[in-house]
Amino acid sequence: MHRADVRFALVTLALGALTTRGPATLDEAIHLDRADAWARGRAGLSTDPGALWVPTRPVAGGLFYDAGEGLRAAAPPGLTLLALPLAAPLAWLADEPAGAVTSALGRPGPPEATLRPLRRDPRAVAFALVGPLAAALVVLFFLAAARALALSPRARLLGAAALGLGSPLLSYAGTAWPQVPLAACFAYALWRVVERDRRPGAPATGLGVALALAVLLRAESLLFAIPFGLATYRTEHRWRRSPSRALARVVLPIAVSVASLVALGLPDSGDGWGLAHLGLGVPGLLVSPDAGLFVHAPFVLLSWLGLPALLRHPVLAPLALVPPTALAVYGGWFDWSASLAYGPRFLVPLLPFFALPFACGVERAPRAALVATALGFAVALPGALLLHARIGEPAGFWDPTPLHAYAAAPAVDWMILDSPPLAAILFALALAGLAWEWRARERAKPVG
Repeated sequence: MHRADVRFALVTLALGALTTRGPATLDEAIHLDRADAWARGRAGLSTDPGALWVPTRPVAGGLFYDAGEGLRAAAPPGLTLLALPLAAPLAWLADEPAGAVTSALGRPGPPEATLRPLRRDPRAVAFALVGPLAAALVVLFFLAAARALALSPRARLLGAAALGLGSPLLSYAGTAWPQVPLAACFAYALWRVVERDRRPGAPATGLGVALALAVLLRAESLLFAIPFGLATYRTEHRWRRSPSRALARVVLPIAVSVASLVALGLPDSGDGWGLAHLGLGVPGLLVSPDAGLFVHAPFVLLSWLGLPALLRHPVLAPLALVPPTALAVYGGWFDWSASLAYGPRFLVPLLPFFALPFACGVERAPRAALVATALGFAVALPGALLLHARIGEPAGFWDPTPLHAYAAAPAVDWMILDSPPLAAILFALALAGLAWEWRARERAKPVG
């Protein structure tokens, strides 16, 4: 990794940690509870769902199910696995299970009252770092891929700025939703595809592991992994090698993930997806003020400038199938707007797929790229300053619910900012990182 890329990633980490909200909904909290349970050698949850309905079997999109001897989480285990090394050491030191502090999230009450126990729990604070760490990795892997494509410094810098500051990644870097780690998996996979084409001897194992983790984070990622298999096949064919070994290194880890999901009994069939939803969901995910990608990530509109270059690339062309596949998957979901969300939460994992062609086309319209990044930052900033659990269901296609919610309740509910000294340190680190990057670039400019 290049040192300049690491510096930019550290700035993203500091900004994400500065605005982290930690587990703020029961969906997120159950991953912390399950990680805590696994660290204690148990399988059942300690969270009391209160009046929430508990199904008797795993169902797609559900929170809990009754396993007979207790409650189990019905969500895929990927986020729990990522939280385990952060929360496990603290779980061994805690006297009470995580459910004692997370159960309040499922009950009515002011956010201040429900979040106060979480702010005092070290396991929740550790879990809150998953989002910032994943966001930093998204930017780091994107920069590595852009560097492997030999893009100019300006293209890399504007691409990273659009991705890390001018997109919903900024809004979600401080959350505990699985979409940000999923974006990191895809950004890493993109980098490995480019790197293997540049260095034919690079193994494909890392690519397979990243896609396997993506499947454990969200089961529908299995569909998005198929284009990466096609890209791997093209790489081997281009360099006149047998593709069987490389494909096996990609497919086997994914097969292990799928087998793990089957063994855990999740997810079962759900009834939330339907063709009838596509007519509203697909345009809604693109242009609606509530969840439109073009509204919340304007740089995507300029991605077409660099798309022809990537489509002509002998290996990257199959990856153009990922965005339309994701639009069909999430646009057909009954909750395409993602409910308690600021912007298109479901499409956050797609951002690296748009950032790469955007960076490839920056040199054709640098001023437009800068304006798109600035507009994206203006739209994303409220999402970074607002607890998403405050956002209600959208009233209609053109309802800018997140902006209304921010105007009505701009209260600070960040976990880290509850500690002013730590907030000041993180803010200083972010500014120092930006100054360090600017100074390094100024020194690199030729004299005269």
